[in-house]
Amino acid sequence: MLTPKRGLLLFIMAAVASLFLWGCQTTGGDSAKPEDSAPTEETAVETAAPEPKMEVPKEEELASETSAAQPAPSESSLSFGLNSLKRQVSHFGAQVTEPTGNDDLWKVSVGARELVLKEKSRMAWIDGTKVFLDAPFSRRMGQWLLGASDEAIVLPSALADEGGEPREIKTIVIDPGHGGSEPGTRNATLGLLEKDLNLDVSLRLQAHLEEAGFKAVLTRYEDRLVTLEERSEIANGVKADLFVSVHFNAAPNKQANGVETYLLTPQGQPSTGDGKAGDDAVAYPGNEYDLESFELGLRVQINLLERLKREDRGVKKGRFVVLRGLKCPGILVECGFLSHKDEALLISTAGYRERVALSLADAIKSFAANERFQGRIEEQDSNGR
Repeated sequence: MLTPKRGLLLFIMAAVASLFLWGCQTTGGDSAKPEDSAPTEETAVETAAPEPKMEVPKEEELASETSAAQPAPSESSLSFGLNSLKRQVSHFGAQVTEPTGNDDLWKVSVGARELVLKEKSRMAWIDGTKVFLDAPFSRRMGQWLLGASDEAIVLPSALADEGGEPREIKTIVIDPGHGGSEPGTRNATLGLLEKDLNLDVSLRLQAHLEEAGFKAVLTRYEDRLVTLEERSEIANGVKADLFVSVHFNAAPNKQANGVETYLLTPQGQPSTGDGKAGDDAVAYPGNEYDLESFELGLRVQINLLERLKREDRGVKKGRFVVLRGLKCPGILVECGFLSHKDEALLISTAGYRERVALSLADAIKSFAANERFQGRIEEQDSNGR
């Protein structure tokens, strides 16, 4: 027989059990979903070759991850997360515009300056000029984030305040690629050898820089062989403030064309053509100048695109021997494809090579003056990203 006292006791016990079960069901929540875990470097597989003389596939293949799509975080998690893109750019006073609809582009802006990031990709744009990140812009622990090296190098270049004190740039070493028994790439139809073109552009660049008041030293002044290690040794020997290695490109794909600029890959990061870091991903002397090299490379790429009106192949990373041992900022620039019929015809003209030299000189002068680079947002957007 159920007495009032016994019924009250059973009611209290049932209530306690119900509260216990409810607490167990809510423990963990959405934060424990496996799809929110950070993607590893292995998921960022790329198919482009690391060396500029090899064929490079479509940029979409180069920049995209192979991991499955992940759901976008909520606005509240972005606004109040302890570690998010908004937090990463907050000290620049930047605003973040999230993708809408089927779009996958995030826009980070300060005034007229703009950084565009593509979800799960290493491809990005600074003021309309293509750059490649060290790690994909991905969702990590529920937040969309840039990798640590990109936060340290790309964000200041894209978003820092305009201008500043001029840099003390006095001596610039220009490195005409190849030479002697190493001709580089060639175009047999037009009778073009890369080593000759590199030297021609370098001598023109030297004249423009000396006219602007710089001391310009070449690693070779004639058609002779200089080893890769000797090139950086020459730069260090004259206490160079900048190093620019001049090249022209080629690829088995005869449709490949355009200009691209390389800097030394940061320590521990994969080069642009690699899916993950290799055994050579150690610290080299040149890595001390990663930020300055990126800024110089970006200015060079912008100026080449503006003056030459060629395809934008981006600012990329590679562990080139000529860049590893440098004790100053340095870049390697590919000024066009000898394997592309029309572009090779342009390169064969003195006028085109003069424009290349002027572009490089303007970029170096802008870097030395520490001027804010001018972007290409309107032109790039009109053509579509």
